[in-house]
Amino acid sequence: MQSTPNRTSKIPRPGTLSPRISQESKSPQGSGSSQEPKSPQPLEGSASTSATSRDEYPIVSHLTQGLEECDWEHLQDKYADAMEEHGRAEEKLRVETAQLLEVFMVWSQTTVSQDETRALKRFKTQMQHVQNSEVNVEMKKKHYADVVKAFQNALALLNDQLKI
Repeated sequence: MQSTPNRTSKIPRPGTLSPRISQESKSPQGSGSSQEPKSPQPLEGSASTSATSRDEYPIVSHLTQGLEECDWEHLQDKYADAMEEHGRAEEKLRVETAQLLEVFMVWSQTTVSQDETRALKRFKTQMQHVQNSEVNVEMKKKHYADVVKAFQNALALLNDQLKI
């Protein structure tokens, strides 16, 4: 574990704060009373109320037993260490995710590249088929033109023989 420098805790410790308010803040403002400030009164969540609730609810007493003697600095250090450990685990997961994303991107690009290659081959095949079809149509057109010319020649010969 990495030792952490002494830092001031923002976590309130049980027994270190005694929230009390003065009677002045309880009196309505603008009342014009010039009373002497009385002794501070405890808030509802103060020690006297919690002692009453401990007596009334033994489970609360059992659960809160020993909180004041707890080593809060040690607990805070353990918490900070646990958070650092989780941060390292999260960073490790982030790195693994980035690596998997790179693999996925390479796979995706390979798939796209293969699809493009197949599409190019398919396009070339289609172009060749179209060109062959055009050549065949031209050959048939020429053949039919030759057949028509042969019939015309045959008719011309027959017409010449009939005139004699």
